[in-house]
Amino acid sequence: MEKTGIAVWDQVLVPQGKCAAWRFPHRSIWVERIESEWHVLSQRETGIPAVAVTSLVRRSQKPRSSAWRHYLHRESGPVQPSPVLPDRPLVVRPDRALTLMPGQSTIFFLELPVWFRLSTTGYRPAVLFEEPLSVLTRTWFGDPVNGELCWGLATRLHHAMDSVDSSASIAVCPLMIENDSDTDLAFEKVCLHVENLSLFRGADRLWANSLHAVFKGPDQATQIEIVHEAPGFEDGLRPISEARQHVAGWNFRRTFGMLKSFADI
Repeated sequence: MEKTGIAVWDQVLVPQGKCAAWRFPHRSIWVERIESEWHVLSQRETGIPAVAVTSLVRRSQKPRSSAWRHYLHRESGPVQPSPVLPDRPLVVRPDRALTLMPGQSTIFFLELPVWFRLSTTGYRPAVLFEEPLSVLTRTWFGDPVNGELCWGLATRLHHAMDSVDSSASIAVCPLMIENDSDTDLAFEKVCLHVENLSLFRGADRLWANSLHAVFKGPDQATQIEIVHEAPGFEDGLRPISEARQHVAGWNFRRTFGMLKSFADI
């Protein structure tokens, strides 16, 4: 059995004597079942093909490592791999500093890295573990008193989907921004509370909820709204994982790192 691309998120039955392997561009994950225990190994990789792959291999082919983790759980049915977004806000540093002029609006497509969650199925399902699939840095967003600890990511802001590659380890998040003020909206980083976003599965990619922000000036409390329906950029999307926390939106002034306000931070 071997599956590639978005199909790596299908359920997998791991029989005795076999080991399930998921291979992503920067990480491989190995799972086996021995009696009432689940054995799990997650390790960083280099040189793995860009397309995600899952397969069943003989136990003799599994890596030799002291980093195997062992989980005691009686459920022996299929396991369910799921993509989930990180557990903290994500500070996205675009490849260029941007200024949105007064009265203008734009839409960006952001690439958000997902984590790998493995759950048992059956009468009493349980989450065995979660693991980031991409290397993220720890960073601080905001001032020293009212800021928050986040994950950091340098990425490109896409204006159209034709420049976004399909990937099983990246979720596309549509972000619409309107500058409904008489001042420039200049920012060099975007803080997204990705723990509030759900994921949807498409034909060959993952999607996150769309976001809609209206900027009314640096001194006004504006909200960024989460569109809880599936994004309308692909037909046939279906939910694949729920948000860690369900909210309607969050405070806009803690979403953008504005060059005027935070230049010395």
